[in-house]
Amino acid sequence: MQTIVDNISAMPRLSALFLILSLVMPATLSAEPCINLVNPAPETEDQKKLTHLLDSLQPTFARFPTIGRTISATDTSLCFSDQMNNAIGFLDTEGNRIVIEPDLPLSLQRAVLLHELRHLWQSMNGTCPSTDLAMKEYAHATFALEADASAITLLIAWDMKETGDETVWTALSDWASQSDIAARFEQTMSDTQDAGAAVSAAFDQWYVSPKRREIYYIEACSNYLDWQEANHQIPLYHTLETGFYEALCKLPDGRAYHCVEPEGADR
Repeated sequence: MQTIVDNISAMPRLSALFLILSLVMPATLSAEPCINLVNPAPETEDQKKLTHLLDSLQPTFARFPTIGRTISATDTSLCFSDQMNNAIGFLDTEGNRIVIEPDLPLSLQRAVLLHELRHLWQSMNGTCPSTDLAMKEYAHATFALEADASAITLLIAWDMKETGDETVWTALSDWASQSDIAARFEQTMSDTQDAGAAVSAAFDQWYVSPKRREIYYIEACSNYLDWQEANHQIPLYHTLETGFYEALCKLPDGRAYHCVEPEGADR
């Protein structure tokens, strides 16, 4: 999955804030600087920057043990690349690495990393869509993955803000492609003091923008068709499993939060 553009109306950058399940991202990143998320061992200057990025989130990982368990279980790499195909970050599931745009401000890099780590959790827990699905079903599953990753990232950013680190929350609140979702999350937290309700509201808000849905629909369908062509797969037309949303919509502490695709949430 890739991470989306900073202005959702900018169609040339078809990588919206965190579209991530990357089925066909280029396999030309082997020369890019990387560290292992479990044992960074930095040597180069870029590897030291990646390690600093990772270390800056360690207090947050301590408050959200699910993130640490996900990292430990997947042995994933964290990389910089200047060949991002208009994305600012993505999870390369085949290469088992998270790749981030190196020129982003640190606050936004931290937000992207948290978002991609949620996608890593989704992948580890088997909620990522299969290409056995019909293309439209695959796109709708992608919507849900993005809505969930955006909502959970905001939950974590809110916790960071409440414990004295506002940088990630501010970066997301100021970013055009996420600002409406952050505002809905904040308003719901103010009204209810209920993290689960705020995450549910943020999940729902993700679908509100027709432009956001269009960007992700086009990207998801493009990835789907490219994967089919590359693997010579005959089109299949399965639907999402009944328990898809139940399996996906879990807070970091394991509690369920309410999520459902709104009616009429096509592209």
